[in-house]
Amino acid sequence: MTVVTEVLGTLSDLGAQIREQDPLFLTSEERASPHMVGHTEQGRDLRISMPRGTELNDGDVLALDGGTAIVVQAAPEELFVVSPEGAYSWGVAGYQLGNLHRPVRFTDDAMLTPADPMVADLLNRLDIAYERKIMPFVGRRYGSHTGGHHHEH
Repeated sequence: MTVVTEVLGTLSDLGAQIREQDPLFLTSEERASPHMVGHTEQGRDLRISMPRGTELNDGDVLALDGGTAIVVQAAPEELFVVSPEGAYSWGVAGYQLGNLHRPVRFTDDAMLTPADPMVADLLNRLDIAYERKIMPFVGRRYGSHTGGHHHEH
């Protein structure tokens, strides 16, 4: 079993060294856990033991095995894609999701948050547009939960 204690870089950082990828699909909750055992798509077993506060990101390379990169890939999750119209609705949606301590990722035109009946009820009552999708929970994040590992993807 390979033991991973640090991120080697990203796919773009290590591009010349990589001939093949072996993805390790992780949910957002798993990517936030610095200690776990994982299994790649090609059957490699990994023990991940990162420093406290480390959060893995989509595209992080955890190991190189010959020319094969073991790469973190954000697993699809059930999310709400919140698409407020106008600055006021953006502010209200952001405030309410923050007030509920909901994890949020930002894209250019939406906020992503895990699907939850309480959030659906809130957004419906506030008449804020959203749709339920199964997709990776990735995007920009801000606030106190951004400590640890940083880089642009």
